[in-house]
Amino acid sequence: KIITGLDIGSSSIKILIVTKKNGESNFEVIFHAEEPSLGVRRGVVIDVDKVSRIIQILLDRARVETGQKITSVFVNIGGSHISCASSRGMVAVSRADRSVSKEDIDRVLQEAAKAVSLPSNNEILETFPKEFIIDGVGGIKTAEGLQGGRLETEILILSSFLPYKNNLIQAVLDAGLQILDIVPSSIASSSVVLSQRQKELGAAVLDIGAGTSDLAVFEEGDLIHLAV
Repeated sequence: KIITGLDIGSSSIKILIVTKKNGESNFEVIFHAEEPSLGVRRGVVIDVDKVSRIIQILLDRARVETGQKITSVFVNIGGSHISCASSRGMVAVSRADRSVSKEDIDRVLQEAAKAVSLPSNNEILETFPKEFIIDGVGGIKTAEGLQGGRLETEILILSSFLPYKNNLIQAVLDAGLQILDIVPSSIASSSVVLSQRQKELGAAVLDIGAGTSDLAVFEEGDLIHLAV
């Protein structure tokens, strides 16, 4: 299984290709390269054509050195247009036995996402549940299977300026790639740097880059704040 990551930054654009064999937990790096960045300012793609050409240069090198045809990537998104906001939602538990189902959890998360008022031309990137509340009792991390009549949640919503996100998507698509997922840069950094225990105890990750600095704050295992 071949997995490819693409990091589009203000100073450089990087590609990392790893392979994972069945039954093994570790990844093996088979290719890594970077090129000076053009067309990116403060973490934002401002020239789609220039960024696309650099991605194609990296892809050509990867295909020659690995012999693999790379067709899909995970890509980061950065820039000060990424913002976070809290929101709450509430639904009635649907099952007759008052047991909270996965469908109830999905519904309450959707309600919370719909309740937030985003700036014009912004779009939700990701949502992070901070806690669930069942019949007024809060601080619940895993609600599925618990019993109650009313299910509430508080979530953290990450959003981005849609034109900037579309520029990023277009640059990757123009290079002949499909996008498997778009990950905020600060979330990617914290996944690498922090252990689950550090997130439980409470920690902040500050990523100082060439064009932007990202801050992600965790407490009790959850993302509680993000700023760029």
